[in-house]
Amino acid sequence: MRKYHYFEFLLFILIILPFLSGCWDCVEIEDRGFVVGSAIDLVDKKSDGTYELMLTNQAVVPSGVGTPMESKGNQEAYMNISATGGSLFEITREMSSLTSQSLFFAHIKLLLLSEDVVKEPRLFENIMDVHLRDHEMRRNLRIVVVEGEARKALNIKPENEKIPALYIHSLMDNNYKNFGALKTMHIEDIHEKLLSEISYVVPELHIYNNKFLQYKGAVVFRGISNEMIDSLSEDETKGLEFMTEKDEGGAIEVEVDGQKLTVEISKINQTIQIKDENRENLSVEVAINIEGDVGERFGQAENVMDTSYLKKVEEATANRVKELAEKTIEKAQKDLKVDILGISDILYQRHYDLWNEIKDNWVRGGNSFTQSNIHVSTNAVIESVGSIRKDKATESE
Repeated sequence: MRKYHYFEFLLFILIILPFLSGCWDCVEIEDRGFVVGSAIDLVDKKSDGTYELMLTNQAVVPSGVGTPMESKGNQEAYMNISATGGSLFEITREMSSLTSQSLFFAHIKLLLLSEDVVKEPRLFENIMDVHLRDHEMRRNLRIVVVEGEARKALNIKPENEKIPALYIHSLMDNNYKNFGALKTMHIEDIHEKLLSEISYVVPELHIYNNKFLQYKGAVVFRGISNEMIDSLSEDETKGLEFMTEKDEGGAIEVEVDGQKLTVEISKINQTIQIKDENRENLSVEVAINIEGDVGERFGQAENVMDTSYLKKVEEATANRVKELAEKTIEKAQKDLKVDILGISDILYQRHYDLWNEIKDNWVRGGNSFTQSNIHVSTNAVIESVGSIRKDKATESE
């Protein structure tokens, strides 16, 4: 009988043992290095085709984040850890010997890559592949290209911000609402691009005098090789936004009767239609409709409340948008020779048989994209001229 109870007790211990292990693999929060941003720079391109990269991780220092009463003197709220190597895994192993903390990536906000990195064929693709496979990486990790050295951006912070990576994150949130800066791109968006050979754009960050950051412009990637081929200027980026973005606010400057106006855009809507399916000379119609208000006006305009003046504002706005869009189209067709306008998507979705005939020559071979006739039409509706006074003509009535 005792032997029976002995085995019963032993069985009970074996059953509850897995539940008694508790947090056997836990790491104390003080021992974790919470990485909020990373930067990758190109150190060297070797003769055998391999690369030496520099990875910089920015980790939060909790004791420097608190209020002045809680923080320890002038201690920084972050620390940057850099290491070099031939692969990101090699660099990460090297980095583990440079800090006593265990780097934790589950809260990372953004990944910065220098132009030197993304100009190399397939290198950007390989770097994205590593981050997509890592189970700690968040799918909303933001990707941005930096003009110059990416790691320098992680050292620039304004006086009212403690952590540069979080400052850049907020900068991207606020600035994309202005024309000339693209909507933020996440790694899940990049994943979709990598699965196709369609060219795409990624937002760009600029460093000025090693003191200031500006989020504007875009980097163009060739979808076939996933390498950077050029950058878009601020105006070219604006033109791209008018043709591809919907319901995004922003402002543009126009001129009416010799006076400058700032028009605040409240709504954008566009359609792209294939008008002529001649595979040798495709005809594409881009129609852009805009709604907005006059946000600022310089000088004194006569009859500002008249419908004729309102029509002038609408015409000037439509012409300016058309000018910007045509500038972007010219850049895409003549200089870049890649489709960043989304015309291939329209062909695939609505003209599948035609797309199957021309897809191999769309941006390769005969490059049907560059031969296409792309026409832009614009229409603007201005709800208010934003005047704070009636003009003399109105008062006399």
